[in-house]
Amino acid sequence: MEIATHSREETLALGEQLGKHLRPGDVLLLFGDLGSGKTTLTQGIAYGLGFPKTEYIRSPSFTLINEYAGNLPIYHVDLYRIDSLEEIETLGLEEIFFGAGVTLVEWPEKLLRPSGTPGFGIEERIEIRIKIQGETTRTFTIQTVQMKNRVLPVFSLQ
Repeated sequence: MEIATHSREETLALGEQLGKHLRPGDVLLLFGDLGSGKTTLTQGIAYGLGFPKTEYIRSPSFTLINEYAGNLPIYHVDLYRIDSLEEIETLGLEEIFFGAGVTLVEWPEKLLRPSGTPGFGIEERIEIRIKIQGETTRTFTIQTVQMKNRVLPVFSLQ
């Protein structure tokens, strides 16, 4: 599914709609350039999962993992500063990937094996590819991968 947003508010709304359909153990891989809206989308997803709208989600660029309390635990992972799979292995991500929460990974390219598939046993996942189309316009391509019988609804910003 592909959807365009034309403002930060629309990106938050898209994330919030998506968040309402997530389940324990879901892993979302967020692909996109710097400034594409990965953290803004994550904030909207957190709102959809019951995270207070009075709070603000920050990118864990330096802490690598931020945990937030919503209706489910929310794990926000940023691998931008990681250089190798070996470094990632020291973070203990397996525990959160297969736990009771929802995990969102920025810069998931760092998880990919030479075959192009993610490591750490991440088979079932939601991949979101974000393209910058203009100053405030973004295109989001959202697809489930190996999630049998799982169909996400068509999202609308109207």
